[in-house]
Amino acid sequence: MTPPTEPLAASALVAPVSTWADDGVRARTRRTRRRLLLAAAGLFEEAGYHGASVADILAAAGLTKGALYFHFRSKYALAEALITEVQQSWTAVAAQITGRGLDPVWRLLVETDAYVARWMYDSLVRGASQALDDPELLTLRGPWFERWETGTADLLTEASAAGLLAAEVDARRAARAIVSIATGNYALADGPDDLWARMTESWEGLLPILTCPAWRSMWAESPWHARPAPSAEAYRAARQP
Repeated sequence: MTPPTEPLAASALVAPVSTWADDGVRARTRRTRRRLLLAAAGLFEEAGYHGASVADILAAAGLTKGALYFHFRSKYALAEALITEVQQSWTAVAAQITGRGLDPVWRLLVETDAYVARWMYDSLVRGASQALDDPELLTLRGPWFERWETGTADLLTEASAAGLLAAEVDARRAARAIVSIATGNYALADGPDDLWARMTESWEGLLPILTCPAWRSMWAESPWHARPAPSAEAYRAARQP
């Protein structure tokens, strides 16, 4: 594979907004379930998993214990459902990006933008991220990052096979570095705008090292550098119950 000669459309480089992935839940119960997940996520982000009581979650959702236990047998089960929703909604986002026909390096950039944007503005992702810091949920934390690292390595392996990476790049090691950099940026960022800027700067430092000259040249002339930052309102609207 060689980099395309035709310029990429700017729209192809915009990260999709994540939406609910619970279409399999009956419509009559879906709204209540979503209200519980949103309330739990907001409190997990604010107080952590341990600090968010069931009573607090019910108060934030405006629901009763009966409504909670109809859907979830415990707070742990609620946290599990939150993480499952985050994972399934990510699968839908990744599928949208794959459907754009981009080469694997571009897919990696757009996927990383989508991941960062969800950290910035998707209330469920933000709550789940904070909850996973709790010792009670550590068994769920490992697979979260393993999937991200494996997916990144797979894209880099595909890019290497296509001749899009520098010859000396090891896809697995590069994937670990990219996930570590993104995670570090999330930990250090002073708010969403700073996180977006940090990740953009990180790519500007990494891509000249990772990619072949032809891909770097195409990237330098691309609309990626002027891509719009994520919209907080779009993520808020997409997560309405």
